[in-house]
Amino acid sequence: MKIILISRVRTMEDYAHDDLRLEEYTEALEPYVGGYNARKVPYQVFVHDQKLVGIVVLSEEPIRLIEPIGTPMSIILVIDYSMPIDILQEFADAALRMAKECNAAYSFIDIPAEHDNLVKHFMSIGYVEMAHSLRMLLDLDDYEGESSTLRYVKVEREVVGDFIEDLMKFMSGSHDNMIDIVFGNIKGLPEQFIDHWYNSTSLNYVYDKDELVGILDLSPQGLNIANIGVAPEHRGKGYGRKIMHYALVTLKERGDEQARLRVHAENKKAIGLYESVGMKRGRSFKALIWRN
Repeated sequence: MKIILISRVRTMEDYAHDDLRLEEYTEALEPYVGGYNARKVPYQVFVHDQKLVGIVVLSEEPIRLIEPIGTPMSIILVIDYSMPIDILQEFADAALRMAKECNAAYSFIDIPAEHDNLVKHFMSIGYVEMAHSLRMLLDLDDYEGESSTLRYVKVEREVVGDFIEDLMKFMSGSHDNMIDIVFGNIKGLPEQFIDHWYNSTSLNYVYDKDELVGILDLSPQGLNIANIGVAPEHRGKGYGRKIMHYALVTLKERGDEQARLRVHAENKKAIGLYESVGMKRGRSFKALIWRN
């Protein structure tokens, strides 16, 4: 997708991802754009008073998987939330303008909920709340698990489609509509994209003897407990706690220093489960979206 942009920002400068003037910011940008650079995804970098403000990714799905493959879309990443609110608001306005100029189907941002003034500004220019999530964390240094007789079976590539259906069913009732949206779009991806997703994570069916009771998806980085779910007919029997203990032990054994997951802020039962195995509440985030 060729992008032609005309900058109208008054107090900031913005640079294309391959602009040589960004070389001095290479190290600071890497945590935000390393993956985009590897996939040759275009983005714009905003700078105010020689300080990084944020990034606007301008590309096509599959990136967030909110829409089907090939859909033009935009993602906003704030780098420095300590910037004056008027600068952040100006960045928000410019990001939306770019999304419109590129005819993006949507513009998406995940904002720490404590930045309430910025959340309100995005909503005032047409964004709506898509999800309210909570990050939960556990340092694994001193973690000791519990023994369990559950059986964990790696999902074979040829049954990934069935696994996705089971995942959506086993995670039902979580208050998180993004699960159905994202995994619904994963099902429609070409095989090479599903291959990449399958090879980048660890998908497991969980059995009690011969009875399928749950699923577990462990990621190599980021939110390393990516998905965990119990079959609706087996909830309330302690399986969720047993699967969590297995996940934490597995992460520790493979060398992870910390366990991290995302849960919907309204999912009180899941939050209580995660706290019961020692996880602590971290930051709360508001996922906001503007649709064209």
